[in-house]
Amino acid sequence: MLFMAISTWKPENRDDIMEHFKELKVPSGITIKNQWVDLTGGRYFILFETDDPESYGAFNLPWSDVCEIDCVPVMESAEFMKLMNKHQ
Repeated sequence: MLFMAISTWKPENRDDIMEHFKELKVPSGITIKNQWVDLTGGRYFILFETDDPESYGAFNLPWSDVCEIDCVPVMESAEFMKLMNKHQ
């Protein structure tokens, strides 16, 4: 399943965020599809795939001390429309 995580941090946590990035290790079971940084600062977007709840937690939990993570399951819109058409 695909997930979009949006991490948001306060300006005073910037240095802590940078340290976390230096130590980032992606757990097995997580496949990163793409990543983006908000050029105005304070936000990071990551699209990743996993079917493993343990990997999901191991990937997100270490960040909970320095930022808020809003992580939602996502699907490409064309795929979603096909799915919805099947159920009409």
